[in-house]
Order: sequence, then C-alpha cells, then structure tokens
Amino acid sequence: MVRVLLEGVLAYLAGRREFEVEASTVGELIERLRDFPKLYERIKGRRDKLSPDIYIAVNDVDIRLLSGLDTQLKEGDVVLILAYIHGG
Repeated sequence: MVRVLLEGVLAYLAGRREFEVEASTVGELIERLRDFPKLYERIKGRRDKLSPDIYIAVNDVDIRLLSGLDTQLKEGDVVLILAYIHGG
C-alpha cells in the first residue's frame, strides 16, 4: 500500500487528509482517486490531464524530477499531493 497525504483544499474535497491506496505508478494512483469524484476532478480537470497547479511528490521528491505520472511506487511510499496557491 502507498500512503497518500493531501493538503489544503484537496483534503477538504476528499473528506480526509490521508489514506492508503494500492497503485504501482503515480498515474495509477491518480486514477484510483475516482473514488473521490470532487478530488479527482480538481486534480485532473476536464482536460483529462494533471491540472497545472497540482504538485505531487513521492517520498519528498517532485515527480517532475522523476518519471512524472509514470513514476513507480512501492510498498510504504508516501505520496504528497497539494494545489499551489496563486497570488497576485
């Protein structure tokens, strides 16, 4: 199982701050979030692509520095998902 941590509005949309999920890649993990429709829509948007203001890290490493949504996950990994706050 992979531990998922949500921050801010994402935790609100899911109704919880953390949970565990079975997934072998970050992309698969995101698809499993369909169980939380509002959260899934916020993360993926209507374009079926990761929303540009979503940050995902696996074990404190930004997935953009790894293999993106193809980043492999293993038992005990911690995945942090948050939405950037934009200022003006």
